[in-house]
Amino acid sequence: MYDLSPEEFFMYLTIGLIVVAPIMARLYRRMTLRRTQAMLREQFGRPDAAEGESGSHR
Repeated sequence: MYDLSPEEFFMYLTIGLIVVAPIMARLYRRMTLRRTQAMLREQFGRPDAAEGESGSHR
């Protein structure tokens, strides 16, 4: 159907991966952010309260 030489194929593949990989990484990070924050709060408590307490002891 399309006459692509191996060089053109790998060129388009490389360009596609350079564009798609960072976008997919950002989407994955955004999707898992709430779950990660909930797990951290569960394990360590609220980080805002801990930072405020440690900062007042200076």
